Amino acid sequence: MPSVRIAHDLPRAEVRRRMAARADDLVKLIPGGLGRVEHRWEHEDRMDFVIHAMGNSIASTAMVEDAALVIDFELPAGLGFVRPMIEGIIRQAGDKLLLEKR
Repeated sequence: MPSVRIAHDLPRAEVRRRMAARADDLVKLIPGGLGRVEHRWEHEDRMDFVIHAMGNSIASTAMVEDAALVIDFELPAGLGFVRPMIEGIIRQAGDKLLLEKR
């Protein structure tokens, strides 16, 4: 399963707060806005989410660690070729998520 680590120097509680406040913005990751995102907190430091777009679903997990936000995702069989692009989008979105208010 591909994984992206995004380093941070924030307390875990602050990372969780920012994730919760901006979780609905995940839909903006989908090109053209044609899709939807479902998310839920599995436990205090783990958010599970699924991105649905163009007939595909990408199951993902975000784990809050002391010095990093770790995002694992599972690509459907036919989408392995877009893995580098998806990793870049996740890294960019994660960096933006952890920034102070926009």
